[in-house]
Amino acid sequence: MLCGRNIMDNSLKINVFLIPDEGQRFSFSENDDWFRGCFPPGGKPDFAVEKVDATFLVTKTSGAIYIKGSFSALVDICCSRCLENVDLSIGTDFDYTMMPRKVETAEEIELKAEELEISYYEGDFIDLAPILCEQIILQIPMKVLCSEDCKGLCPNCGANLNTDPCNCRSELADNRWAVLKNFKVKN
Repeated sequence: MLCGRNIMDNSLKINVFLIPDEGQRFSFSENDDWFRGCFPPGGKPDFAVEKVDATFLVTKTSGAIYIKGSFSALVDICCSRCLENVDLSIGTDFDYTMMPRKVETAEEIELKAEELEISYYEGDFIDLAPILCEQIILQIPMKVLCSEDCKGLCPNCGANLNTDPCNCRSELADNRWAVLKNFKVKN
């Protein structure tokens, strides 16, 4: 249940006025279709989320909304060395503080350190989908490897060196150093 509504439509929009004083707990489980729907056309990531499970506790006090959540996901992504698909398990706990957006003036305002950790919402609803998508993306490593000892691809023939033998590797010489092949040092 999400604030008195059934979550069958898989919406993560919360009406801030329907959050009870004790807070609201709910769970969310979806697949890659939901995740891809979080992005505009042409802005989709280069990995697929096989399954994401998230739990949220949403509380409010005097206008501030506090979101404490956690998620676990199984991601289908390419290895950075051999380009084979890898199933990667990710997950984390996260906290957000959200305040209603204030009407801002045209003058520049200097933000304080504590204000950098606050997000803002407009209207009566908060959409948790962008927050969850952001957390998923933040947990993807910069360089994904299928294993620590992945050998990668042969730079000449493109063979996956983890599965296919490659004879061209020993035959190749770096042409940039060819001129030094006949270089002799006299003592």
